[in-house]
Amino acid sequence: MSGEWRGDPRVKEMDPEKIEFLEELSRQIERTPKSQIMNRFLTITAEAGRKGIAFSDQETDILAGVLAEYMNPRDRGRMELFRMLARRIGKR
Repeated sequence: MSGEWRGDPRVKEMDPEKIEFLEELSRQIERTPKSQIMNRFLTITAEAGRKGIAFSDQETDILAGVLAEYMNPRDRGRMELFRMLARRIGKR
């Protein structure tokens, strides 16, 4: 994984617990077969919720960028659809 997300200035503004979570996500994604990344994303998102970790839209963009590096185009599209739906539900 390129790790370019670590240099994003938005990361420096994040809570250290969230940065640690992203580091762990990065390590897990590196070991996950491409065909299973979307399922891993959903599992990781649920895990974050259980730990009380909530990401802002800006932080979610970073998270999606980390994942997108390894996703095939179909899964990238699915992830964008999930994100769009989550934003709509969150606005209600």
